[in-house]
Amino acid sequence: MNTLMRDIRFALRSFVKNPGFALAAVLSLAIGIGANTSIFSVANALLFSPLPYEGSDRLVILWNRSPGLNISEDWFSTAQYYDIKAGHHGFEQIAIAIGGNYNLTGQGDPERVGVIRVSSNLLPMLGAHPSLGRLLTPDEDSPGRPATAVLTDGIWARRFGRDPQMMGKSIIINGQTHEVVGILPQRFSLPREVLPLLDGTEQAEIFLPLPLAPAASQVRTHEDYNIVGKLKPEVSLAQAQAEMDTITARLRRDFPDNYPPNGGLTFSIVPLLEQVVGNVRRSLLVLLGSVGFVLLIACANVANLLLSRAVARRQEIAVRTALGASRWHIVRQLLTESVLLSLCGGALGMFICLLSVKWIHILGTKSIPRLQDVGLDERVLLFTLLLSLFSGILFGLSPALRISRLDLNSTLKGTSRGAAGTSAIWGRGNNVRRLLVVSELALSVVLLIGAGLLIRSFARLQDVPPGFDPRDVLTFDLTMTGRKYNDKQTTLNTYRQLWERMEHLPGANAAGGVTSLPLSQAFAWTPITVEGRTPLPGEKFLNADERLVGGHYFLKRWEFRCGVVDFSPIRTTRRSQSWSSLTNAWPTNCGQGRIPSAGGFTLSNFSQRTRGRRWLAWSDASSKTLWSLTRESLFTFLTRNSPREQ
Repeated sequence: MNTLMRDIRFALRSFVKNPGFALAAVLSLAIGIGANTSIFSVANALLFSPLPYEGSDRLVILWNRSPGLNISEDWFSTAQYYDIKAGHHGFEQIAIAIGGNYNLTGQGDPERVGVIRVSSNLLPMLGAHPSLGRLLTPDEDSPGRPATAVLTDGIWARRFGRDPQMMGKSIIINGQTHEVVGILPQRFSLPREVLPLLDGTEQAEIFLPLPLAPAASQVRTHEDYNIVGKLKPEVSLAQAQAEMDTITARLRRDFPDNYPPNGGLTFSIVPLLEQVVGNVRRSLLVLLGSVGFVLLIACANVANLLLSRAVARRQEIAVRTALGASRWHIVRQLLTESVLLSLCGGALGMFICLLSVKWIHILGTKSIPRLQDVGLDERVLLFTLLLSLFSGILFGLSPALRISRLDLNSTLKGTSRGAAGTSAIWGRGNNVRRLLVVSELALSVVLLIGAGLLIRSFARLQDVPPGFDPRDVLTFDLTMTGRKYNDKQTTLNTYRQLWERMEHLPGANAAGGVTSLPLSQAFAWTPITVEGRTPLPGEKFLNADERLVGGHYFLKRWEFRCGVVDFSPIRTTRRSQSWSSLTNAWPTNCGQGRIPSAGGFTLSNFSQRTRGRRWLAWSDASSKTLWSLTRESLFTFLTRNSPREQ
């Protein structure tokens, strides 16, 4: 230990004598180590840390897929939930949920909050325990029970000031009174990345019971529900999926009208961690490899500096050797200096990592899952320490070994000056220097090419037209609930009045509404059949994403291609003058290269919506969406006049 401390003191004195060298080496290493630590902190949170739920390695989420109907990921109906619950034996537990942004009124100002209706076993399955009160109970899964609510710690603190007397008090959600029965602990959260609800709430703040009537086991419409399960310890993912495939095969056989042969219905079982991480895993591993190259470049650069410095230290090393220092002592001293440089670089790299993590938290709110878990912990600190030690040995070992092999006699006599004297350090023909320079250049070229391709891809993504003009458009989410809006016509009239009043605001150009905003990843698949088109073998219907619109939704927002196509009402149960529009995805969906010039198509969904409409064909260049009119819950938008229009 005394010898080590002596070597460290000697190394520090040598750095003080050569501050330029020490600063250049430390900065190079700090950039390399800091970049690696920053990316590892993200990878640690996303890839190497389990989800903060009990038995997270056995938690899975289910997805309803029908590739033949162009449905790559959909939610479930209550009948499908009961099919899985009764027919699959690989689950320890299985739970159902539905939710969205609801209106919270009563105490304080009205606000929109994330609310999830869940079966009573979901929270216990995730390992949640109340900090106050209780969780939902199994008897609340049946209709006729008093309405209750469980609050998260976040809304309890923000809305109710952590009132310890909150148990038993009432809150009003969408016009209905609920009794607060429990508070969840601060560490528990259920964000959208874990449970992607159809209506798109970003963070669950209130949990309500989901009572299902006996008839729910027969309802195969309204595929709006999430299903989450926990596998039994002895059941593998492959075994569970094989049993699930048996269930979907039976459903395709027993319900061909609902699940046509051309649809290829499957229920996919996805590990919950994979659901959260998604396709980020591959990108993150590539990024880790890229910053590894940065560290290798830094190490090669510092090794080059050490070899250059070794030329000036030949006399010093020769004198120490002549005084009795062994080759091992020389190598140990030089490695101590290298490791000390790398540790200083690692310390500065940690500061760079701290700044990088703050920057990631600011800019990555929508693109990085589990962002709240990204930070410095003991695993990241250990990674930085090991990386610093490895780097110090990597760039310090070769210079230490080469300088320790100096010719003592010629060095002390001063006959090794010039090219002959440096060959012992650089190697014959400066081979070591050439190797280091070539390595740095090669790695730099690889990184520059990768960075150039990345920038080029990003620039192209920025130029991809979304199919609409987002300039000067403001949006907000609005739901009309309560006794006043139980009547559909009253709700529609209220929306129309709202849009008319908004259009009279100073600077306003148009106002309207839509059930789901473009690019919001919220879908409402609607089966359709096309008049005059011969279905393919096994085909019952086509599928399209239907969004209900109102007001001047299309005004100056869209690029129209085909104009108005007038179809006669078909199979209509009542007269209707509503408008709808068909995107340019029509040829793909219909398997033909044109939009029909006569006839029409039927919304053949099983909820018996009005059929026979006058259709307006337009292109958004990006989606497969049918647009039609009005629903109770809409995103309202307002477009403003641009300066050149005013």
